[in-house]
Amino acid sequence: MENQKINSILISMIVLLSIVSGCKKPAFTPEEEQRIMSAPAESAMRLFTINVENDSVLLRQNARKVGKEDLDSEVMQRLKERMLATVQDSLNPGVGIAAPQVGVSIQLIYVQRLDKEEEPFEAYFNPEITFYGDSLKTGNEGCLSVPGYYGKVERPQQITITYLDEDGNQQTEEIEDFTAVIFQHEIDHLNGKLYFDHIPEGFTSLESNEE
Repeated sequence: MENQKINSILISMIVLLSIVSGCKKPAFTPEEEQRIMSAPAESAMRLFTINVENDSVLLRQNARKVGKEDLDSEVMQRLKERMLATVQDSLNPGVGIAAPQVGVSIQLIYVQRLDKEEEPFEAYFNPEITFYGDSLKTGNEGCLSVPGYYGKVERPQQITITYLDEDGNQQTEEIEDFTAVIFQHEIDHLNGKLYFDHIPEGFTSLESNEE
């Protein structure tokens, strides 16, 4: 009788653990995983732009946070490689890119660290700006997801960010100057914002400014 009671408790614990473990949502939706794994690592991904209605809907969503346990997955590694190939594509080169811009709504960005030797591209998970400096500067901004336009945006020139690095370690860093602008632009993407949301008068067509 006692053994039956113990077995019953053990079975209940196993069922409970199965339910709890099954509650964790996967890092990617089936559609996102198919989009990521449909081509080799060196292949650029299709850029989502405001010119396409469904793309625009995704670009306006808040991206999901990433868990440490998701960082080493094959799909995440492929996404990182393909995002890097996309932002370095000679047809549409950029200084930063966010996962929503390639149709994957997670909190991952790449930023070209113009403030470091050799100006490397680095990946940041769950980045958050925790401090904005008082020094402001207005500069031209464009976006891979807003092709053919640019706008003058006023941004703080000093920020503090927290993020998960590629090894899953929590980091805090102070960023300055134009690199700080890149971070703000890319983190905006994770919150469903685009650079022209900061411009009361809107953005300007590149064609209208050609001489």
